[in-house]
Parts: sequence; structure tokens; C-alpha cells
Amino acid sequence: MRPLLLHMHVPRSSGSSLHAWFVAALGTAGVAQASSPDEVAAVTSGGAAPAVVSGHYLHGVHARLTGRDHRYVVLLRDPVERVLSLFRYIRGLPGHSRHADLVRPGMTIPRYYAEGIPGSWARNGMVGQLAGSYSALPPEERLARATEHLLDERTIFGLVEDPQPLLRSAAEILGLAEVPPLARVNRSARMEPGQAFGGDAADLAAIVEHNRLDIELYRRAQVHLAERDRSAAPPPVPGLTERVLRRTLGWFR
Repeated sequence: MRPLLLHMHVPRSSGSSLHAWFVAALGTAGVAQASSPDEVAAVTSGGAAPAVVSGHYLHGVHARLTGRDHRYVVLLRDPVERVLSLFRYIRGLPGHSRHADLVRPGMTIPRYYAEGIPGSWARNGMVGQLAGSYSALPPEERLARATEHLLDERTIFGLVEDPQPLLRSAAEILGLAEVPPLARVNRSARMEPGQAFGGDAADLAAIVEHNRLDIELYRRAQVHLAERDRSAAPPPVPGLTERVLRRTLGWFR
């Protein structure tokens, strides 16, 4: 039996696009949604279990699987871009629990942080989700645990800026003959720098200050993927000059 793919949907990191990619490849019966360990256990306990379980759950839901092999699948996004997109998205979503806070007169991103308004999504949310806890662990321990889970052999991860390697790995596990394209869905409206929540210098500085763990995790992810790509690349073919030098030097050995 193929491993169950646990698509851990990081908010505003093309998670909706990846969910739609799974549905397009497998059909609605092959993809279930869940938001908690109990829901993951419920949707995977039946006889016709899905191939993918997608949701905004924390790392650790695999503990509720009944002996089935699994792989976590997660797309990461540049933390500053991700959080800026979240602020824009929530301001345009009246049903969100933090919408009323973000549309208050004079509200800005620096003010949001200065007033300590609750919201784990805007404060190292990627590290919290991958660590399995947003606040129960000290910051460095959260970062270490998130890094361990991200680099675990049972995790397939990629970056929003280049999702193709992740898609190829997922397609191989699912037994797809080809890799379907990733359609972009659920995108927030574009705003120009200088507008409210548009990404001016003060906005960006506040996001950086309160998302240093996410920024470091993203840097580690980039380094790991770059090293993996280098190790997988075939050795370069020596140029003519190099081949001549090697042969000449060989004569003097």
C-alpha cells in the first residue's frame, strides 16, 4: 500500500493550490480534509481511506493513524511575503476571527504587533505548525523541533517559488503517470507598497521582528534544498582544455 500523504496546509503558502492539485489528480474521493488529530483519525479509519488528507493541522497527527505508512507534504513560503499576504487576506475576509481587529480605524501592522493582538498565524506560524506547538515550547526548542520534522525522511517539502520538485515526489508516491500543473487559486488582491498593509518599510520591519524563527527555518529549508540539488546533479563534463591538461599530467606520473 502506498504511504498516506498528510498535506499540512500552511496558511497563505499555496496550500489551496496544492489541495486543488491533489483533487485534480485523484478526484474528490481520493482527498479528505481535516483540521485536528481526531478528524484525521476519523477520515483514515474507513475501508476506503483517502490517499491524501489535507488541512491546517499541526505536525503530529500521524500518531493517530492506525499503522499506515505516511509522508508529510508541506509547501513553505518566504515568511515576510506569507505574513503580509495573511494580513491582506484577513482584512478582506469578514468571517475571519481577526477581521474586526484589522479593519479598526488607524490599524497598521506595527500597531497590531505593538498591541499584542492574538494570532499565532502572524508570529512564527510555520515553525509552530511544524513543531506541533505554537507556544508551549521555548523559541529555540520550537525551531529545533520544526527543523527536525521538516528534514525528516518522512517529510516532502518544497518552496512556493519552486514547487516542481515537491510535485514530482508526490506524483511518484501516488503513482501518477505525469505531473499535473499547479494552478494558482485563492490569491489575495495585490496592493502597492505604501498602502495600508501594502508592505511599506514599517510593515516589513515589524513582520521581520516577530517572525525571526520562521525566517531562520526558511533559510535552512533553502540551504537543504540547494545542497540536495547539488548532490543529485551529475558531475560536470570536463572541457577540452581540462581534458588535455589531465592527459598531459598523466604522462608525467
